[in-house]
Amino acid sequence: MNRAAFLFGSLVLWFLGFLLLGCGSGGRVPIRGKVKFKDGSDVKALAGYQVTFQQANESGFGEIQPDGTFTITTNSLNDGVLPGKQEIVVTQPLPVDPDKPRPKSAIPAKYADFGSSGLTRDIAPGKGDVELELERAP
Repeated sequence: MNRAAFLFGSLVLWFLGFLLLGCGSGGRVPIRGKVKFKDGSDVKALAGYQVTFQQANESGFGEIQPDGTFTITTNSLNDGVLPGKQEIVVTQPLPVDPDKPRPKSAIPAKYADFGSSGLTRDIAPGKGDVELELERAP
């Protein structure tokens, strides 16, 4: 899938979610997260990767910064997610040039799938600090 199609699809999903859920925070918990590698190495390799939280039919997204931090947006900037169990994936950014192959991922492919990532968090009201510990790709 090329970058334009991905962005268009993301915008369509966001718009549909906005229509279904309406405006306002709706009881969401702002998420302030940080990723780190289990081996303690520098997380700059994850800058630009996307973190996605999913619960039922709602997803929130955030981009990992060079220092490993991220915030999650569902309907409005940094509004967070609804309380409850969240499944989480971390995905590699798409290449800027869709004609060039994607560079090797810094993390194993398992983190890109909700069924295999092994990443979940129970988000309680008012408790939006999340730390994700990831393995490096071999």
